[in-house]
Amino acid sequence: MDREALAYRISEILLNRLRPEPPRAVVEAVVADLVRLLERQPAGPEPAAPPPRLAVLTVLGRNRKGIVHAFSEVLAEHGVDIVDINQTLVHGNFAMMMVVDPSGADVDLAGLKALLKPRAEALGVGVFLQYEDLLRAVNRV
Repeated sequence: MDREALAYRISEILLNRLRPEPPRAVVEAVVADLVRLLERQPAGPEPAAPPPRLAVLTVLGRNRKGIVHAFSEVLAEHGVDIVDINQTLVHGNFAMMMVVDPSGADVDLAGLKALLKPRAEALGVGVFLQYEDLLRAVNRV
């Protein structure tokens, strides 16, 4: 409801309580005063921006030096923010999951996958990148 309509509605509620019915000029003056009052009020808060669509980067393979650096370097070069990271070693096997925010990236997700693939091949590891919401949906099935 816009401010003028709100002023009219408030006036209507107030004036319906007054008996006998006030003259038309009084009604118009009350509405005008309310409109001026509402116009001086700041607009309501802007609707919150939707949260960014996050992605999950998973790297799996034999452990070797520089794995974290290799992938985080590609992300940094293309404006992708690392939101969370977890990595582990189990009997020489390396596993890493990064939650990333690609909303500021200079490439789309497919382009980012293409940039990560040569790094994975050079290190002999597997790399998977997908949107977090899709990952969750697939895992629910």
